[in-house]
Amino acid sequence: MSKFLAFEEGKKAAWISVWTLLGIGIAEVAISTTTGSLTLYADGLDSMADALISFIVWFGISMIQKPKTKLFHYGYGKIETFAAFIAAIVVVVLGIYIAYHAYERIIHPVETINPEITMVTLLAAGAISLHRAFRVRSIAKKYNLISLNLDAKNSIKDGSASFVGFGSVLAGYFGIPYMDSIGGLIIAGYIFFMAYVALRESTLVLLDAVNNPNLSEQIAEHIQKNFQLTAGDILIRPLGHAIEAHINIILEPDMTLKDILKVTDDIKKSTADEFKINQIVVIPVAKH
Repeated sequence: MSKFLAFEEGKKAAWISVWTLLGIGIAEVAISTTTGSLTLYADGLDSMADALISFIVWFGISMIQKPKTKLFHYGYGKIETFAAFIAAIVVVVLGIYIAYHAYERIIHPVETINPEITMVTLLAAGAISLHRAFRVRSIAKKYNLISLNLDAKNSIKDGSASFVGFGSVLAGYFGIPYMDSIGGLIIAGYIFFMAYVALRESTLVLLDAVNNPNLSEQIAEHIQKNFQLTAGDILIRPLGHAIEAHINIILEPDMTLKDILKVTDDIKKSTADEFKINQIVVIPVAKH
């Protein structure tokens, strides 16, 4: 499938997630106003924040498709990673807000009414979120879209948090005190963990860190084994959804231009196939 169709499918998945999670969040917050459940309220806010994250992801994937410009010579490949970074910061703020209100509820307890409605709502929200999350994750892994993968992870977290919230409300239903507030704290803990993972992954990409530190050595060994040539400097640059590599190849100074063009083209194709690198620049360097 072409890169264009891959991005279109990713955009569609993110856009559906926006409205699915927003609908879940609004429903949970609205019902929490009648039941007084902090867990349900926190889960609703979490879902609405995830809807915002899905929107940022949709925007990021949309920007990837823009052509290169005089200002952005490498295109907009990292914008989805930057979108993931911004989304993670939003998640951190939300976690702090929920944790603070959970603490307030422990100090000043509020009775939850109609816990049965709360539990049914949490179960339904969890089931819908998880179903959507696994669909989005399959698309993210298929096309290696970092921000869409974050979207899927947040939806999985959202669904899991709903089930944890259900357990907390159920425990409170059987007379265990403060469980509604504890459920809110657990959801905040989920949020902080996901934010940490997202910030770590997106920051590494933005700083051009390579997940596989040995990739340069592996490429050099591949070139030596298949072409009997020595590789000089090999520079790897992650672009979020893709990887770019600049490979310096040391060639004999008496090689003809035709031979140089052929060997650089063969190295480019072979390396791209072997290591799944999207963009490769092979730079011939004369042997001294």
